[in-house]
Amino acid sequence: MAFNDPTLAHHGGRRKKLIASVAAVLMLCMAAATGVVPRSAYLDPNAARQQESLRLPDMREQLERLTDAAATYIHEETVQRGDTIASLLKRLSVDDSDAQDFIRKNAAARNLFNLAPGQTVLAEVDQDHLMVSLRAPLDGNVSASRELVIERAGDLDEPVFRANVRAVSNELRYEMRSGVIAAGGFFRTMDAAKVPDEIVQQMLSVFSGVIDFHHDIVAVDRFRIVYEAGFRDGALVRNGRVVAVELINRTQPYQALWYPTDGSNTGAYYNFDGRSMARPFLRSPVEFSRMSSGFGWRNHPLHRRWVQHKGIDFAAPTGARVLATGDGTVDFVGQQSGYGNIVILRHDGGYSTYYAHLSQNAGIQPGQRVMQGQLIGYVGQTGWATGPHLHYELRFHDVPQNPLSVMLVEPVTLTGRTRQRFLSYTSDMLNRISVLRGIEVASTGN
Repeated sequence: MAFNDPTLAHHGGRRKKLIASVAAVLMLCMAAATGVVPRSAYLDPNAARQQESLRLPDMREQLERLTDAAATYIHEETVQRGDTIASLLKRLSVDDSDAQDFIRKNAAARNLFNLAPGQTVLAEVDQDHLMVSLRAPLDGNVSASRELVIERAGDLDEPVFRANVRAVSNELRYEMRSGVIAAGGFFRTMDAAKVPDEIVQQMLSVFSGVIDFHHDIVAVDRFRIVYEAGFRDGALVRNGRVVAVELINRTQPYQALWYPTDGSNTGAYYNFDGRSMARPFLRSPVEFSRMSSGFGWRNHPLHRRWVQHKGIDFAAPTGARVLATGDGTVDFVGQQSGYGNIVILRHDGGYSTYYAHLSQNAGIQPGQRVMQGQLIGYVGQTGWATGPHLHYELRFHDVPQNPLSVMLVEPVTLTGRTRQRFLSYTSDMLNRISVLRGIEVASTGN
């Protein structure tokens, strides 16, 4: 249905008048603007023009200074195993015999000889490959380091250098890694997750009393780890201590938190509930080994008769490192019938440990104090041994004990106010572990 508006014609006429009025106003404005705008050569091609001469500045002096200025270049390299000063400087593009002589002779500069593989060295050189300066991190901790600085003291043409070691502060960060153990094994998984080697070694040490990482770890085990890292100018200087770690091994959780009990830099590891991770003796005294013979009665492989086996045998290749399973004092180093080369350690509380069939000891002497995990010898086949292995005994007042049972001694547990202080101090690290758990859940869901 259509409706006709009888006033439609009247409205149309008003609309036309309005449009005409607006157009007239606009034309008047344009005319006024034209009247006030001055004549310009850009608007009027016939307008008068005026030419003036401009004096440009003399750039020759500036160009000469730029030409005379010596350009320098920054090169960065990491120390490689087997490096010499000459080979390191060559990779840094330094071809400067005067600098090499200075490094060899100057006491401070000779710290460059003590750098470990993997450490970073930065050199500034000119276009002729002469060394302008060199910087290298030395020893220190995650929050502060010592830095070696070598500089050319005189002109670039003057073979004069100075060297000094200065203290520098690092930015402390907490790095976090997590993942699932793949079929390739624990160590390949750590590499894939970019966990630094020194952090992996700390993780092994933390759980050495309860886990054998070469045999107990299986695929689908999970790990979450938080560790310190020191940075300077946005670059990693060195990694520090593992401060929190959680490992799910065959559905069994193993956890550790670093806690400085006296408020200083010294402390110990505890699980998330405040139970000490410390054990009086390590589970295994040999790296990359397997238990080949247990404690108790057995048929002796040489004498062909049943005798009591007073310890545990760990099969390992000749030369494998043998570690002290607990803090103690060296009681005996030498040879004994049947045992071959042997090291005997004496521990607190009436305990002693025997390490037999060694190829050699690690230069330790009777009366020397050793710490848990310290190198004391190497696997061999001396004495009554049919193949390379370590015979390990643990005795209490000279009576042989089963080492595996001693490893299961219940650890110390924090209680009362000490435990409350522990939980308060470690709450931030526990939150970080919780974040890693959430990341794993999210990634699994995707």
